[in-house]
Amino acid sequence: MFIFTGLLKSTENEAQLAGVMAHEMSHVILRHGTHEATKARGVEVIASLASAVAGNSTLANLGLGLGANSLILKFSRTAESEADALGARLMSDAGYNPIEMARFFEKLASTGGQSIQFFSDHPNPGNRERAIEDEIGALPRHDYGYETGGFQRARTEVNGLGPAPQPAR
Repeated sequence: MFIFTGLLKSTENEAQLAGVMAHEMSHVILRHGTHEATKARGVEVIASLASAVAGNSTLANLGLGLGANSLILKFSRTAESEADALGARLMSDAGYNPIEMARFFEKLASTGGQSIQFFSDHPNPGNRERAIEDEIGALPRHDYGYETGGFQRARTEVNGLGPAPQPAR
């Protein structure tokens, strides 16, 4: 797993960083990459068969394409929600407060990261926050506060770096 400097600059505390990491690890644990590829291939086959039946109808093919893309986006939103739920549990088990994952999504939403959920491969940030809060309610009561102490040092080092190099033209 790689952590880019932009993530360290964007997260406010170690628990938020742990939340992003727990979310991404959850995708691997839940094998979302392989599941999504399999689902996409299945949708592609069905759409191809339906297109062959529809013939050269541009409108029918446009509708099939929109339907296939909508289904794939729905699969992706489901995978994101599953990764949020497992990530919250991983955070809790590690001693980090899972509410910090929800706070990070709230921060993303406030910077313009919100879109209409139907057209996105990620759930709406507000919906994600509520789902994480619901997941936290199902967890055993726990006193959170784990910190390694290295987060602020890492942020200070990252903030001291110069601007990112520009790609050669």
